Amino acid sequence: MVLAPRLEIKQSQKLMMTPQMQQAIQLLQLTNLQVTDMLKREMEQNPFLAFDAQHYRDRQGAAEQQAVKVSGTSGVGLGKEVEAVQVDFAADSQQDLGQQQADKSDTSLAAHLTRQIGEEMRDAAQAKLALELVGWLDEDGYLRESDAEICSTLGVLQEGLADVLRICQSFTPAGVFARNLADCLRLQLHADNMLSGAHAAVLQHLDLLGKGDFAALAEKAAIAEDALPAILASIRALDPRPASAFDRSDSTVAQPDVIVLEGEGGWQAYLNDATLPRVLVLERDWEEMARRKITDEERAFMKANVQSARWLKKATQQRAATLLRVARAIAARQQGFFAHGMIALEPMVLRDIAETLELHESTVSRSAAGKLVQTAKGTFLLKDLFSTAVGATKARGGAGQNNKTFSSAAIKARLLQLIADEEKLRPLSDEALLACLADEGMVVARRTIAKYRIALNIPSSAQRRRAAKIAAAAKKAAK
Repeated sequence: MVLAPRLEIKQSQKLMMTPQMQQAIQLLQLTNLQVTDMLKREMEQNPFLAFDAQHYRDRQGAAEQQAVKVSGTSGVGLGKEVEAVQVDFAADSQQDLGQQQADKSDTSLAAHLTRQIGEEMRDAAQAKLALELVGWLDEDGYLRESDAEICSTLGVLQEGLADVLRICQSFTPAGVFARNLADCLRLQLHADNMLSGAHAAVLQHLDLLGKGDFAALAEKAAIAEDALPAILASIRALDPRPASAFDRSDSTVAQPDVIVLEGEGGWQAYLNDATLPRVLVLERDWEEMARRKITDEERAFMKANVQSARWLKKATQQRAATLLRVARAIAARQQGFFAHGMIALEPMVLRDIAETLELHESTVSRSAAGKLVQTAKGTFLLKDLFSTAVGATKARGGAGQNNKTFSSAAIKARLLQLIADEEKLRPLSDEALLACLADEGMVVARRTIAKYRIALNIPSSAQRRRAAKIAAAAKKAAK
């Protein structure tokens, strides 16, 4: 058989990531105030774009025309209730969130990575792809989507994606652009010139490390048990969230993007009308300018600007609708939390909301990222309402009863309550805490109790007893 070159016509479908799609993804990740800031910058360059009603009236001279709103997104019809919630938030937001804002860096992760892309990447196509990937990073700095999904969405080859990722994964902070936890830790060890065969073997079995099964871990990784502590110490010194030191908010004053209020049908989510960004297109100005005698270049410039303004109007409206859908789906699943607080938080992961709304998990993740929700129990990040299921057990009553699961956040909240109510000189041991939780149907392993206690910065029962004795002695001496 002789092979010869030939021309062939083939028709196929491919999803390309247009600039408009990229902008829509970026808008979804921003808070209301960040979107407003972005619109202000766009307004300075676009003569057909206005960003609030007053500016619209000043430039358009049409007081009867109003800003674009998504029907049912705000709490306008709730009157004094929304106003009261907004006043309450304004009163305590600085106290509750000020320290969190002060503790963060003033530099965003996106700006930090964009600067490195400009400095390190000379190939324009690679730099463009890298900039697009920055928008796909989650709040921990991970790129969690699969290669196939990224290639299909962005219209790039897998080899090209791999080449760009190799460069991006060398950026600081070490571990950024990782695909999962093991990959993140591997990148950090590599950056510190500490990645050995033993470390790589341990990272392949992180599930055993999480279970605390060191004997099985040593066996699977083919490492002597006495060599394992040093390896584990170096791994525990790494940062599993490389993006945590960066401020994902460009605004110095935090405001809630979502407000949850109680109504006749239960707790309902609304977008915060006070900060909900509005996009207004000055169509009359465009019509007037289009009738004038102008050059083709001027006409093309104005047409491009009015089309950009129309797209921003559509994109911000779609962003508001998506955020509202996600917020209301979360509220529907977390009615107990809004009534009783964190101890009643139901298990819920991104997949649950994605399947309910028939959205991709990354869309739900971007919708929740950085968004604040104001509730009767305080202000929380929307992502704080997601928590994995722990402690599935059959309710008391024997076989045939429904299984009950609890969220890890609810178990942590209950642990805090139990320890806060304990006798200071007779603190509850991990075994006693385990028994208390079991009595309430929260069946977890003892090591889980210890892990949660450490995560909450709660000392062991022996340390708490010692501290209580010292405090009691000091109080007695003071008398």
